[in-house]
Amino acid sequence: MTNDEQQWPQDEQPKIIPLMPSELASQHLAAAIKHAARRLGFDHCRILPVTDAPHADLFAAWIAQGRAGEMTYLERNLDARRQPALLVDSNTPVPRSIIVVAVDYHQFDLPPARRDDPSRGIIASYAWGDDYHEIMRPLLYALDAFIRTQTKRSTPGKCLVDTGPVLERDWAHQAGIGFTGKNCCTIHPQVGSWLLLATLLIPEVVDYDPPPQPVNAPRLSAEAVISGLPAAQNYGSWSIVLTDDHESTADDTRQTTLATCGQCTRCLGACPTEAFVGPYHLDPQRCISYWTIEAKGAIPRELRRAFGNRIFGCDICQEVCPYNSRLPERTPLLAGLRAQHDRIAPPLLEGFDPLNPYWLEPAAFSKRFRRSPIKRAKRHGMLRNVCVALGNWANPAAVAPLRRALDDPEALVRGHAAWALGEIGRSHPEGCVGEILHARLVVETDSWVVEEIQLALQIAGARVGIA
Repeated sequence: MTNDEQQWPQDEQPKIIPLMPSELASQHLAAAIKHAARRLGFDHCRILPVTDAPHADLFAAWIAQGRAGEMTYLERNLDARRQPALLVDSNTPVPRSIIVVAVDYHQFDLPPARRDDPSRGIIASYAWGDDYHEIMRPLLYALDAFIRTQTKRSTPGKCLVDTGPVLERDWAHQAGIGFTGKNCCTIHPQVGSWLLLATLLIPEVVDYDPPPQPVNAPRLSAEAVISGLPAAQNYGSWSIVLTDDHESTADDTRQTTLATCGQCTRCLGACPTEAFVGPYHLDPQRCISYWTIEAKGAIPRELRRAFGNRIFGCDICQEVCPYNSRLPERTPLLAGLRAQHDRIAPPLLEGFDPLNPYWLEPAAFSKRFRRSPIKRAKRHGMLRNVCVALGNWANPAAVAPLRRALDDPEALVRGHAAWALGEIGRSHPEGCVGEILHARLVVETDSWVVEEIQLALQIAGARVGIA
């Protein structure tokens, strides 16, 4: 979909509003933008003026700590992250407003019997449907096209869906969509943190939403957050005005609510890999989501057992959040985000079936996960993750599939398959794990895989009689 493809009914078209509108026209334009955003499928839409990002110093300090890991794209364009006006070229009008939109992708809580079944692979709930980047991007273009029809602007706005150098959570907080919780997520006080964010920079000046007001919230320095804040301390509250049409009361009066994490530490304490240095400070290189989605290399051995059966992303710090508890089941506005049955905790061994070997064969993988964000991890990355989950399951039923993975063309897969076989051999000394590992060791040429096989033999060998 291009910027000009979205059509709107004539009876819903507001009058043409200039780039520098009067106060009344500014209010009409803001209302029209929000109405259009809702019609397109965005759950929340707030507008604020372009300023410097409030937490740019913290982000820069976080980068300086080496937290980005393999996500080197985060280290680029630091100036633009601080000053969004730098995101447009010299031929484009200077952006004066940031439109922040959010999609609520919550659908239902995964039943504990399925979530805790070690024979199934847990996929983060945002990936139960299609790739949100590809769903939201054309809708942002359509929203910008709508604004252009109202103001007669000839140049496009800057549309960014979680891939450009923008500190989206900063702007979501400043716009009043929610507050930033201790787990670094944007938390809406009514619908929790199951939100996908995007931004649109435009040159129009419109009526802006009131920013959240701090209530006994100390200004935290970047140095203090990077050093690690005390987890159980109360860092204040935020007074948030709920202004979206679908959040308003029957008489259309504005509601104000206090939002805070208080002394709660559920998210920080629940992380199985201890990825939080402290409130507001996540170390991705200890995070399950980072290793199962972003990282291309080997998962650190000391973290693997903590992954359990999570094979793509991790929702733990959101699952335990009180703001996310007892939310009703719902259907996302955007049909593409709706859960597809075969992406909700699929059996780990399913993708080794000769009739549909999507963990083993690239063509089957591409077909199985067409339009899915899971393709970001690629077949070998996902099979790496699945091998870790199979090792944590430690069931002899996984030996034959892992034996096939041990012959995979990718060294990354072979090394993790060896580790998983070692974990099974440790729990089931009566099996043939030692023989399988030894047979691979004879022909293996990759030095890292050789090391993984030798370590796996040490783990399993003490019980199966292999030195």
